[in-house]
Amino acid sequence: MPAQQPASSGGSLAPDTVEPPEPAVITQAMLEEEEQLEAAGLERERKMIEKARMSWDRESVDIRYRRLQHLLEKSNIYSKFLLTKMEQQQLENIKI
Repeated sequence: MPAQQPASSGGSLAPDTVEPPEPAVITQAMLEEEEQLEAAGLERERKMIEKARMSWDRESVDIRYRRLQHLLEKSNIYSKFLLTKMEQQQLENIKI
């Protein structure tokens, strides 16, 4: 029994019968539409970057505010500690 060769899909053409592809036609309307799409994409990207920058600035301010609050709390605690120590020293000086 001879081996059967599978049929190829789409059929095969001899290399000398292949026609060259037609040159691509780009119209002025296509170029204008491409420019408009590019401009719209750049504008969207600019808006996204601006929104991200504003968000970053807002978060940065919030972080700096929280750090300042923390520093002020530590300063307040340390001031109270020093005041207590000074009062203790005054009491000891009065006793002597």
